Amino acid sequence: MRSLRIAAIAIACAGVIAGTSLANASPRCEEVEATIYDKVVDVGCPPPTQVCVAGFVRGKHGFDGTTVFILGSRGVAPATAPDQRPVSGALTYTFKDGATLTALETSIGNVDTTTGAGHAGGTQQFTGGTGRYEGATGYAYLGQHWEVDHFVTQIKGEVCRSKH
Repeated sequence: MRSLRIAAIAIACAGVIAGTSLANASPRCEEVEATIYDKVVDVGCPPPTQVCVAGFVRGKHGFDGTTVFILGSRGVAPATAPDQRPVSGALTYTFKDGATLTALETSIGNVDTTTGAGHAGGTQQFTGGTGRYEGATGYAYLGQHWEVDHFVTQIKGEVCRSKH
């Protein structure tokens, strides 16, 4: 009986020590859950880009700011899904405090801006930033559709900051 009690205490202590070490070794991560409202524009895009997708983001935990997406590539639809087209590019979030968060966004979908039909799904891989997001990593999953004259994109994931 005594040896079981000692073993249980040893296991509990090891768990506390391991948990403390892991918490201190990991960067600070927080949940991201937000909605991006943006549209294709030909004004206000970062040079030398002449057309971009710009708008704003509203989310939990103060994840509010502006967004700019620069198309990097547009792929060919796969034979098994001829109406689905892959797209990839760079997304920059800019927050009220001047901090930025950058992401590689990759999605596939069939959004038709003339009819409003379709949807897209994909990921954002956070690749850094400035200010409080300097050195940030993480991800978000995205779901997107078209409403009248703009895209609506729901994102959910986590961002991990290297600084507190």
